[in-house]
Amino acid sequence: MERSEVKYRTGLRRRLSAMHFFDVPGPEGEAHSHPYLVELLVAGDELDACGYLVDLGAMAAALESALRLLEGRLLNELPQFSGTPPSVENLARTIWKMAVGRLPPVDWASVTVWEGDDAWASYGAWIEE
Repeated sequence: MERSEVKYRTGLRRRLSAMHFFDVPGPEGEAHSHPYLVELLVAGDELDACGYLVDLGAMAAALESALRLLEGRLLNELPQFSGTPPSVENLARTIWKMAVGRLPPVDWASVTVWEGDDAWASYGAWIEE
């Protein structure tokens, strides 16, 4: 993260069920579903008048609005994955892009997507004003 390491971090998690397939032989080449766990994490140096970095309700609304567009869908068919393999890494980046624009101002945000108990990928970036 760096940039002198921000002082505060706030996060929340939501569930997502979606399908995907890859252009490979075998089971991964067939459409299959995953019960993903998605975490949105924000970071910054300043708290608001209520003592929040970001209100959890605002974070939930931003994340849930992104996940609603993906829930139950075959990711390969969505425009966000046109020409892009629907890997868990690309899913994390896609959710990040969909959610960050709906957040109140923060310095940094990341999205982590768990594909199982021990397999995950994360995408995080500084948010330019």
